Amino acid sequence: MKFSSRIKASEGSRELIFDDAPISTRVGFYKGVLNHFIISSGRLPRPEPLDGYELHEKFCALVRDESDPWDYSQESNWDGLTYHLKEVSWMEFFDFVELVGKELIIKGDDSFQADTYSFESYRSKVNALFEEDLIGWRLDSSAELNRNIPQSLNSRVKSTKELVDNKFEPAREHYKKAVQYLYQHPIDPANSIKEIVSALESIGKILFPGTSTLGDVIKLLKKAENHPRLLLDAYEKIYAYANSTPSVRHGHTEVVTVTIHEAELLLHTGIALIRYIVDTNEKS
Repeated sequence: MKFSSRIKASEGSRELIFDDAPISTRVGFYKGVLNHFIISSGRLPRPEPLDGYELHEKFCALVRDESDPWDYSQESNWDGLTYHLKEVSWMEFFDFVELVGKELIIKGDDSFQADTYSFESYRSKVNALFEEDLIGWRLDSSAELNRNIPQSLNSRVKSTKELVDNKFEPAREHYKKAVQYLYQHPIDPANSIKEIVSALESIGKILFPGTSTLGDVIKLLKKAENHPRLLLDAYEKIYAYANSTPSVRHGHTEVVTVTIHEAELLLHTGIALIRYIVDTNEKS
């Protein structure tokens, strides 16, 4: 499934809350990345693996676009393609980024293709551009774009996953799903919040036998003198938010859109609370 279709399936009827393909990034892409992999008229012969005219035809077919007003001749295919890339929606631009990657993977076995024209070279250039422009997507080894986990959070995610895997097996699936719902397709912010809270509850029940909810765990932590009460008040409010927000924890009679930003906040907070609960319990 192409990028735009995956995003639309993830968002459903909700309003999209991000646009990650500004003009500056598009220009940087075709001037600093794409031109390295395209055979275009007017250039000296070089071993670029992709033909600009054919690639543009495939793109038009992929996004169901008419040739007009992108009509171009064999002699001006580069101008037509780059103009088109500036005018399409941001999701369709990312469709093209993936299309180029998949075409390079197909070309991977061609004997003429040097490492500098390989898919991995393209992937590296794309991800470097997106990182520089603070674009929240990264191209994976299958030429699909997934939301990027910031480096600082990524190390925290990995270390927390190891902790959960090693000591709290019942919480493992909840934690993995919480990350996957937010950073892999289909993106599902509400379920990400639900799963991180479920992971916390599972861990709390193991550490504090007799508790049945995360709220019960926080109440026990508040009774201990070595935990800042105001900090635990904040966690209690977050838990209350997850419980009271429609589409997250319990059945409701109304529908409320949960944004990616809210889910990221809850995931980051949930990771911090997992570490805090486990670390402070071990010390005590």
